[in-house]
Amino acid sequence: MSKPPSRPAALLTIPDVADRLQVSIKSVRRWIVSGDLPTVRLGRQIRIQPKDLDIFLRQRWIS
Repeated sequence: MSKPPSRPAALLTIPDVADRLQVSIKSVRRWIVSGDLPTVRLGRQIRIQPKDLDIFLRQRWIS
């Protein structure tokens, strides 16, 4: 019997990211505008994939 497909991680909103990182929404928007934090557009909404946030954090604070 095959495993059912796993659900992708839920997309994050800008306020979600700001809360997780304990920074302002304005900071998150600056990272997005500068291209440092990739986003996904759903119509007019902006979302961040958890894997992209992980990559952003590793590149920014661990390197």
